[in-house]
Amino acid sequence: MKTPKILFLFLLLALNSCSSDNNENPEDPETSKFAMTAKVDGTLWEMQNPFGSDYATKTLFDMYPAEEYILLQGRNKNFVDEIRLYIKRSDLKVGTYPITKNTFDASKTQVEISFNTKGKSQYPVNGSVSITAIDLTAKKVTGTFSFNCVDDDDEPISAANPVTTKVTDGTFSYRYDVPEK
Repeated sequence: MKTPKILFLFLLLALNSCSSDNNENPEDPETSKFAMTAKVDGTLWEMQNPFGSDYATKTLFDMYPAEEYILLQGRNKNFVDEIRLYIKRSDLKVGTYPITKNTFDASKTQVEISFNTKGKSQYPVNGSVSITAIDLTAKKVTGTFSFNCVDDDDEPISAANPVTTKVTDGTFSYRYDVPEK
């Protein structure tokens, strides 16, 4: 009589230790529901464009003409703070592009930040934008960025003009040249 009980316990234990199949595919990359994310002074910003989507927006200023730039605009959920990446169309390929002081002359990929809740204007002075993938058929650009800001971009970074805002771990994934409806 002990043998059937032992076999029953063994069978029960074996059935309970089997793993169940879950339908998750671990090879599927995790994608963000936000078009842009970044840590700004250590705080995570999760952003969409001002219209709540992942479309690149039209440039508004003559210094960044739409035929030369793609504007990736990420507005924080407080609707006050935002990051703007002006990708020069000639840079629209996989690669890393340096961020330096803005020249406002349509010569390079540039970054701007409106950090209104900080109370003082912030000017990006160094960093990089990396395009990690581009799908020319779907017109989608994906990449990363990071940069440092100062209060006065006419002066070099120093003890008198220290880095006042650090933007790290930035990511973006936007569709561009989307026809207007």
